[in-house]
Amino acid sequence: MKHQKGFTLIELMIVVAVIGILAAIAYPSYLDYVVRSKRADAMNALANVRIQQEKYRANNTTFGSVASLAAAGLITDPLYSPEDYWTVTIPLASISGSDFIAVATEKAPHDDPSCPPFAVDRNGPITDNASYASSDCWER
Repeated sequence: MKHQKGFTLIELMIVVAVIGILAAIAYPSYLDYVVRSKRADAMNALANVRIQQEKYRANNTTFGSVASLAAAGLITDPLYSPEDYWTVTIPLASISGSDFIAVATEKAPHDDPSCPPFAVDRNGPITDNASYASSDCWER
């Protein structure tokens, strides 16, 4: 009787099936991780804007626009998130002497349709407006 070397077709098919099952389980978790990391990128960018706004206001009597913050050397204009997934804006209509709103909108096609753009004001995340991300999006 000859000694057989290698694998049979059945053994290879079992290995392929096991790899397929593992991939089917792991891929959705991976996609969820990518979406959460992009959300964290927006949150980091908005936290930085809040800090820079407070620095600007400490030296001026009001909060500043992106242009005025950039002129003061606090941020760059245009302002992007650290990982470059989001564009951060400070609408001029939202700036008053005692408050501002900064909005982070995704640069690429929206991968996370359940969470619209993120926004903060001087007190933190804005979640009560239907056009901004809910508190569930901020906590995940």
